[in-house]
Amino acid sequence: MKICNKILQMGLLSAALGSLFGCSVAGRLQRQQATARLAQLTRAERQERQQDPRPQVVKLQRDSNTFYLAPVDTLADGERVMALQIEQVTVVAKMRSIPERNGRVVLDFIVTLPKQLLGKSRSVVITPILHKPDESVALEDLVIRGGRFSLLQERDYWQYETYVERFRPDTVGREAAFNRFVKFPYPEDVRLDSLVEGRSTVTYYYSQEVKTDETSKKMLVTLQGQVLAVDDSAYRLPPSDTLSYIVSSMLSFVDTLPRYCIKVIDKFVTVEDRNLIQFFVGDTRVVDTLGDNRRQLDKITGLMRQIVEQQEFWVDTITLTAASSPEGAYAFNERLSQGRAAALKRYLVRRYGRSIDTMLTVRWVAEDWQGLTNRIRTDREIGNRDAILELIVEEKNPDRREQAIRQQFSKEYAYIRSVIYPQLRAVNFRYNLRRKGMVKDTIHTTELDTTYTRGVELLQKRKYAKALYILNDYNDRNTVVAHLSLDHNERAMELLATMPKDAVTEYLRAIACSRLGRKAEGREHFLEACRLDGRMEYRGNLDPEIAELLKM
Repeated sequence: MKICNKILQMGLLSAALGSLFGCSVAGRLQRQQATARLAQLTRAERQERQQDPRPQVVKLQRDSNTFYLAPVDTLADGERVMALQIEQVTVVAKMRSIPERNGRVVLDFIVTLPKQLLGKSRSVVITPILHKPDESVALEDLVIRGGRFSLLQERDYWQYETYVERFRPDTVGREAAFNRFVKFPYPEDVRLDSLVEGRSTVTYYYSQEVKTDETSKKMLVTLQGQVLAVDDSAYRLPPSDTLSYIVSSMLSFVDTLPRYCIKVIDKFVTVEDRNLIQFFVGDTRVVDTLGDNRRQLDKITGLMRQIVEQQEFWVDTITLTAASSPEGAYAFNERLSQGRAAALKRYLVRRYGRSIDTMLTVRWVAEDWQGLTNRIRTDREIGNRDAILELIVEEKNPDRREQAIRQQFSKEYAYIRSVIYPQLRAVNFRYNLRRKGMVKDTIHTTELDTTYTRGVELLQKRKYAKALYILNDYNDRNTVVAHLSLDHNERAMELLATMPKDAVTEYLRAIACSRLGRKAEGREHFLEACRLDGRMEYRGNLDPEIAELLKM
């Protein structure tokens, strides 16, 4: 019974709305081309525009309900429309200049519309459009609903929820029921009814955070909108005038002067290369099909060809050093290392050519104890590292040394033999080069610091985090700009304290103080910046964060 009564009440509400709107709003609005207009008004202009316009409707009181009857015209196609002069939407911007923080700005303005535009049985949907050079981005919709329009939506949703609760349809059935009962769905991701009502106007303060990019020096905003009525009629407002925002960023303080670094050019240059060539146990032959030898040998010959054939250097010598691991007798390992070094030289001469023979010098290390010591010292997997290292230093005989480690630290020795020993059986190449045409041993020259230049480019493109990653080590004005752009105000103040005082650093200190709430200190820094450079006063008048300091 309660459900039936509720449906009956909603039905009476629908009938009342239908009796009121036996006409359409769309035709008349289309003929009039009513539009939303953007304007940044003075206080006097705003007050004048907010005067109470005289409604062109007749107020009718029936029972406890109030109705408004509007004149009706009939179009050529038989459609009836309200003959109502609808005034435009006025948008008042809160400010022209907006500060950027952490790569974002807040766009805000006030939308003011006469109540006659909204009415009781209509809904106004306003969409701010942010215009960029290559695209237009729709911001969040603002939806303002009349009282009866809102009641109609509530009725439709109540009928739909009641139906679903009673008949429990499947997904397809729920969708069909929604389309049947809900004539005007609630919009998604929009702002609803956060209004301040005056005697004759409705106002809404609109604010949205927007991410900046390299095209965001100036932001342009227009409004699109439409009026929806409970009789299914609609009117789309033509595009509005354009509202301009100037983004107040730190980028005007970027130091674009190139930075140079000193480069030391040496006459003599050394290139080193390390390779792991595998041999059969106790054998000196170079077998390219064994293990990873093919790739290692190709790497050796490729680098050798690249160095020998380049035009900038003469190749004085190439030193080939082969080394063995400490297992086995020292005398045998020495003969083995020597034989393997000689065999590798013969292989390279055959593969590269006789021209390399005179450049190539052969050396060998019987047992690479220095390499073993270094690896034990840095390997966290080895227990008793200090004791093993101490034993290596104290025992001078290499054969007894290796045997003592195997006997006293058997667990660690097993790990060393399986993991570290193979890394010691290496062949090292050392290329000694001499720069052509150079007389002095060293010369100093300056060249453009391309890394720093890249950081400045990223900064100017508002890619602040990437720019700071590069500029962080330079600790100069551009580093400060990157920190301030990311809202790292404390760190910016620390860097500014180490820099010589000038108009720019004082201005940047004023900005950081404004953000940190240290307004008295910030005002002093700003006044000092103006004293040092009168142009800073003009710059400050355009900066909302400086304006906060001047309110004191």
